Amino acid sequence: MSIHELIRLHPLRGYTGHCDPETESDGDGGAQPKLRGLGFIEFSQKGIPHGSLHFPEQVKWAGHMFMFDTCAPEAAHKTNIKEPMDRVRKLDERATASSMMEWTLRSRAWCKIITLVASEFLPRKPRRKLKVPDHFQVRVSGLRIHRPMEDVQDMLWTNTFSPLIKGGHNLLSPDVRVSYCELGQLIARAKGWTIAHVTKRLRVRLYCCARVLHPNGETRTFWSTDTRYPYLKGQRRDMVEVTRPGRRIGVAQLVTFIEMENPPTRERGATASAVLIRWMQVSSLSQHHTRDSSHRPVCEYPLHNHCLYQWSDIGQDRCCFRGIRRISDRMWYHLSQTQRVRAMQSEIRAYYDVIEYDSILNHTNISVDPSTGHMLQTIQMI
Repeated sequence: MSIHELIRLHPLRGYTGHCDPETESDGDGGAQPKLRGLGFIEFSQKGIPHGSLHFPEQVKWAGHMFMFDTCAPEAAHKTNIKEPMDRVRKLDERATASSMMEWTLRSRAWCKIITLVASEFLPRKPRRKLKVPDHFQVRVSGLRIHRPMEDVQDMLWTNTFSPLIKGGHNLLSPDVRVSYCELGQLIARAKGWTIAHVTKRLRVRLYCCARVLHPNGETRTFWSTDTRYPYLKGQRRDMVEVTRPGRRIGVAQLVTFIEMENPPTRERGATASAVLIRWMQVSSLSQHHTRDSSHRPVCEYPLHNHCLYQWSDIGQDRCCFRGIRRISDRMWYHLSQTQRVRAMQSEIRAYYDVIEYDSILNHTNISVDPSTGHMLQTIQMI
């Protein structure tokens, strides 16, 4: 549909005389446009906002102090976009960018000076004593608990996935796509417990949110769910960096947070916790990239402050993915049919693991390409 047909159908849209060479964000047009937009600056196509034109620069500089410095590409525009910009964008792009950076650094310097002077001459406020825990404290909420599927619920203890032996090769839930047998084996291997005790006596509950209080007083909240997050249509799965042997850093996706009662210890009422993750591995596209001191695959310039990953492959199909059509309909009911097939294919050889909370370093910023599964991680280089 052409712009003229749109104007005919929506006569009140924009100013009178809106014509094709103008941008829709200007809302003007004609021979004497009120804001002088040309239609080739703010939009690469109709309906694409101007900010997206700077996305390549932001990706290139992500993790760097220049990430949000769009003054250089803005200054490169041949015509000013908005009328107020006539008063500031009179120089070439280098002069404009340099002036902007100088102003920013000068403002930060004065803020620092004011802070130092205030701390020297103004009365100091008494510092609050921070209660530092002796070890990691993990808090989970009963409102964010996962529950088993209906077909096995009657065989299990109330609000748990135990005894795990009863669930067999059924998948746990739409948000936790590992089987009861897989979870039992992962917990036994990670904790060093016998598989018999884990599958028959351990009481396992799974949560989609956990709040972790670190020994230094820092608090972090982690989410992992496709259906239970209060915002963004219920979907949030945090990516994290994980410590590995040899001072290496691995990257993984959080799957669920495990709370366990009745571990094989002598203490009555003892509990234990752990995290179920899905590992990522170095992308096949970055096998020859350089590695940093943490053995992360650093991309080449201009994406040299990024690493490239893909989902880890265990090397064989998981036995719980038999009867694929039935599993697809039950586990990905919240996705479209096309997305279900793609999600299912991604899970057949997925590599899951159980780790301790203290293995998690921090959140990490990762962008996923849904068509290939490759993931670009932003890292700080300065």
